Amino acid sequence: MPVSRPHQTPPVLKRLALAGLLTLSVGVGGAAPALPSPPPAKGGSELPLSLPARVAALLPQSGELGQLMRLGSRITTVDLQRAVTDAGGNAAALRSVMTAVAKGQVPTYDARLNISRETFGRYIAFQPVLEGTGKVMRLTVNQDPRRVTLGAMPGAASILRGLSFDLKTGELQVPEGFIFKPAAISAVTAKDRSIDIRGGVQWNLNGYDPITQNGIYGQLSLYQVGSGQALLTFERMNMVRGIPGQKSSVMLSYAR
Repeated sequence: MPVSRPHQTPPVLKRLALAGLLTLSVGVGGAAPALPSPPPAKGGSELPLSLPARVAALLPQSGELGQLMRLGSRITTVDLQRAVTDAGGNAAALRSVMTAVAKGQVPTYDARLNISRETFGRYIAFQPVLEGTGKVMRLTVNQDPRRVTLGAMPGAASILRGLSFDLKTGELQVPEGFIFKPAAISAVTAKDRSIDIRGGVQWNLNGYDPITQNGIYGQLSLYQVGSGQALLTFERMNMVRGIPGQKSSVMLSYAR
């Protein structure tokens, strides 16, 4: 069984990745902002379980329901109220801006705020938020004492078929014939976080076999998020017998 070869990615996959074709687009298509990148875990309280145990705890179970998710965005104002107040700006103009933001609308600059248009723009930000697509499916998972293997699923989730997780080591085996080691990721604790990531496990996929000309480039992540949910995200570009496949990705949420 081939193992991953991190320095053997074929040039065509590298070119496609560098061209932006591997940025995360989630669920049923369309570009979306990427999930915030959690820092690698340094040990301690974020991930009290061992990596294999964490993998086992976050994997979906056969027969449970999962929902395809996508990343949307929301408008936020970062310290705008303080900046306008400090500048002696008009309270009514500030209320108008904040009302627009609360409605999900892009606020319009008003000179009465007493800050420049450029400064105003620096205080407006777009944060990623998880959104359900309404597409719910029953998950197909095959499990024995050693492995969990994802089965056939409809639509965007079909790319999960054949992903196999070793419960003893936490390693991921992909259908293209490569094995990848897991890495722990820490909770996101920033006060302005928009997605409540409480830790997880991630596999960076980068393998190529020059004999078979099979390859894969991408990333799979299992996140523990708030509200008793787990989030599985998978993006990849693969190559089979020297022929590059299309960019594929999915984001799936289920109870945990």
